[in-house]
Amino acid sequence: MKLPPKAAAAALATGLLLTACSSADPGGANEKIQLTMSVWGSKEDAATYTARLALAQKKFPNITVKLEHTPGSGDYDQKIQTALAGRKGPDIMQFAENVHVFSSKNQLAPLDDYLAKAKVDLAQRFGDRVSAAYQREGKTYAMPDRSGAMVLYYNKKAFDEAGLKYPDASWTWTDFRAAAQKLTVREGDKVTRYGFAAGDWWPWWMTFMKQNGGEIIDASGKPVVNSPANVEALTFYNDLVYVDKVAPSPTDYANLGKDIGPDPLFAQGKAAMQLTGFWNIGALKAVPDIQWDIAPIWQGKQKATVAFGSGLSINNNSEHKDAAFQIIDYLTGEEGQRPIVENNQDAPANLALLDSDAFMKSSKANMKAFKESTAMIYTPPTGAHWNEMQKVFTDALGPFFQNKADAQSTLDRVQKDLQTLLGTG
Repeated sequence: MKLPPKAAAAALATGLLLTACSSADPGGANEKIQLTMSVWGSKEDAATYTARLALAQKKFPNITVKLEHTPGSGDYDQKIQTALAGRKGPDIMQFAENVHVFSSKNQLAPLDDYLAKAKVDLAQRFGDRVSAAYQREGKTYAMPDRSGAMVLYYNKKAFDEAGLKYPDASWTWTDFRAAAQKLTVREGDKVTRYGFAAGDWWPWWMTFMKQNGGEIIDASGKPVVNSPANVEALTFYNDLVYVDKVAPSPTDYANLGKDIGPDPLFAQGKAAMQLTGFWNIGALKAVPDIQWDIAPIWQGKQKATVAFGSGLSINNNSEHKDAAFQIIDYLTGEEGQRPIVENNQDAPANLALLDSDAFMKSSKANMKAFKESTAMIYTPPTGAHWNEMQKVFTDALGPFFQNKADAQSTLDRVQKDLQTLLGTG
């Protein structure tokens, strides 16, 4: 899953749009094969992918993989789409929740026959819920690679001062709301520390909907976003800001300074709780004054959280699909994922590594929270229209998060627009 906007890093390689797929299928085990693999991220991400591909080269000496790295993530999708539209592009590609924007256009190779031949058990290697994000209409279009769940970060000192027990997976919405109220500190009308910080990013509000038993799209493919469960969840979420006043509003964020969001607010000690991904562990290492830890997210009527992950897919136009599968099979195995842990890059999708001593000891934080969260992961309604759906939500929810519309009318608007978009109205 892609993160909120990230700082650009220097690219390791260029020329994505100029790179065609490899041109001949291997005639034998010793034939030299050149593949390309496209990823996005920071320079640290690129370094970890490079280390992993070096291991793959030792495993498969006849297969060389050139890494094509896009700094950040902003223009990655457009680069890939332009290349694939010209029937070119990398052999192996990294995708997140937008994977089915591409699979629905027949641009990604189904992996099921390869998985069966290699006797790969997706559920055993990654768990059912993580694998489901990359499956559409009974076919698998990517192998999970990185899969850090959204977890709760909390300020231990703030909890101690408030006389509160530290959070765990047994927390309910009631527990969370009560804690957020006690953790909020005010000086007159000014809030000096919020109990909780989130915002308008879809993983936050959609998770509350899922925890309340709500859905965005039902099993038949029809929008059901304006259900009572979703209205209740969205109301609860926004009430934290405008009724309880324990979380910052969009205006509050703007007044706090440029580029201030939940992550920096928590790092500054101005928010006692936030929901975010693995990346914040590395960021908080540079903030020694904050005493913090992590826990699985609370539950509503059911448990639910998202995975901030990505998977590896094969270009359907690649002429080296067999070799490409060998590489992604290796990279998602224990050995191929080890540098993810060693470099403290992310939570690996491979369950064996996620439960390993190496991962558990990679931080002083409660790293078990990521393993505990795997059973809570839900699959967002990704599909061919994922990008358009995001615009529908953004347009409708903007006024709501400014407290200029109620949850029911907002979701009624979303429902109508999704019906038009998906042709179900």
